[in-house]
Amino acid sequence: MKKAGFVLLRTAVALLLTLTAASCVTPGKTAVLADMQPIALVSVVSNWDINWHGEDAVNPDFIGSGTRRALRADPDLTVAANAEELINTAEGLVRKIMPRTGLLVFADKDAVFAAAAYREASLNIRRMSSPYVIPNDYRLINPRNKNFPRALAEETDVQRSMFVEFDFFKTMRSGFGKNGQMGALIEMRVLIVDASGQTVFTRSSSVSSRDTIAVSNGRYSRSGLMTLLESAITDALFDFLDHLEDRLADYL
Repeated sequence: MKKAGFVLLRTAVALLLTLTAASCVTPGKTAVLADMQPIALVSVVSNWDINWHGEDAVNPDFIGSGTRRALRADPDLTVAANAEELINTAEGLVRKIMPRTGLLVFADKDAVFAAAAYREASLNIRRMSSPYVIPNDYRLINPRNKNFPRALAEETDVQRSMFVEFDFFKTMRSGFGKNGQMGALIEMRVLIVDASGQTVFTRSSSVSSRDTIAVSNGRYSRSGLMTLLESAITDALFDFLDHLEDRLADYL
């Protein structure tokens, strides 16, 4: 039975999502999540550079002298950002928000990381081909390695594993060039597999921040951008839970 409060929250989140989302899973596979068995959160990863959407990274060698003076005058101003700290915040939000509705239960983090299956699992070569970041203590586990979830299940009795991937971007919302109002955009992909490595549930979504901050000659508040990104991550996670609840409605 759906909780009234969560239904209201779901409606609100639906209004906040500004781009598209897609999922791929069969109803029968989704049904296995209804037993609420623990899930191992085994991988959280994102891009390192937080670039302008559709553009390459900023080259600091080409920053003008006026911009350099402005950056020195205000330490919170920046023209480039990375996700080294944001990825830890994102992982914390995943662990805090996803279990909130009771639809998902995470296995003990320390027990998963201590498992030999986790320590020895093959890495995600695709993500390693470009700069990336992962939270403290995590490994970049390969989601296509079907031997890993089987070995983890045999060692820990945790029958499901979750992989979360983010891509973080900056976007111009109004103005001309890099002058006006900017927002944040995230693309999030969640994959849950069973002990055989078969996909149980997967969803991809793109979410824009609700708010914006000022940008002038490409300069913006570093802390302001991080706030926009954290808000967008939160919205994306609630959207994921909303969609999962819809899929599980017939089984709960």
